[in-house]
Amino acid sequence: MWPLILAFFSLLFLSPFGNISAFATPQVKLEAPATVARGDAFVALAVSDEPVTAFNFKWMGKSYAATAVAVAQAPDGTQKWQAVMLLPVPLDAKENDFTLSVTPMAGHVGGKKPAAVQQAATLGIGVYDKDRPVQKLTVDKKFVDPPAAQMERIKADRELVRKTLAAYTPERLWTLPFERPVPGDVSSLFGLKRVFNGQPRGLHRGLDLRGTEGTPIVACADGRVALTGDLYFSGNVVYINHGEGVFTAYLHMSKILVAKDQAVRKGEVIGLVGATGRVTGPHLHLSLLVQGVSVDPQPLLQAPRADGGAAPRAE
Repeated sequence: MWPLILAFFSLLFLSPFGNISAFATPQVKLEAPATVARGDAFVALAVSDEPVTAFNFKWMGKSYAATAVAVAQAPDGTQKWQAVMLLPVPLDAKENDFTLSVTPMAGHVGGKKPAAVQQAATLGIGVYDKDRPVQKLTVDKKFVDPPAAQMERIKADRELVRKTLAAYTPERLWTLPFERPVPGDVSSLFGLKRVFNGQPRGLHRGLDLRGTEGTPIVACADGRVALTGDLYFSGNVVYINHGEGVFTAYLHMSKILVAKDQAVRKGEVIGLVGATGRVTGPHLHLSLLVQGVSVDPQPLLQAPRADGGAAPRAE
């Protein structure tokens, strides 16, 4: 998957995908993978030959607007307008086939006349299942059957996270691949069916990465800190808003080293690995939230090096 994604970005988002629409008109096209796993996110690219201000992506009944950027394409230097959007496939998506469409939004761009109204370009995308094994864990009883006195706190935590993720920033700050937040390998996959103290619970909607207490945690991409705090189940957390509906969350920290509303850069240290909240030991739980949906971060993360570090960036 990564050679495709890296080529995609190194060529200013114009390398071939496995799924490319025919031109809906002579001006606009749409590119995206032909198939995507439930629980994953995918990159969609829209390109127009004519000046447009933005593109409106429609996916699974919802619309997402992305600002168009003018780019010059080699070798002839012809200018085009394009936008890239990260879109989710929920773990509980019921159907196996979906339609992605994009409509250019015309307007005055750089003093040029508005482009003629263009038809939507559409693609069919197939959805398939990954194997999701069961994981059995033993934790403190208070995290399986919380005391009644903690229920108001748990409810308030959930509402705080909901409001945080509802904030939409139109500017895209993220780039792929995402920085690996800690060098450690994976200890628990996204989407595992979890059993705590013999009691079935929900799916694991994050990726657990190994790390000893005090290991530095770095931001996966540029962004702005949207939330910090101590939550009942998650312990010490940092949520970062990367724009265009993309957030990352870093859970169970021993120490938080950033503040709400602080701008952070890709690779900047934001906290230290810990064992706060519902855990069996020190590690980092990384969540990737795309358009309000938890998706698997692993396919979009920088690959680990054999020595346990992160591979060099390809940007």
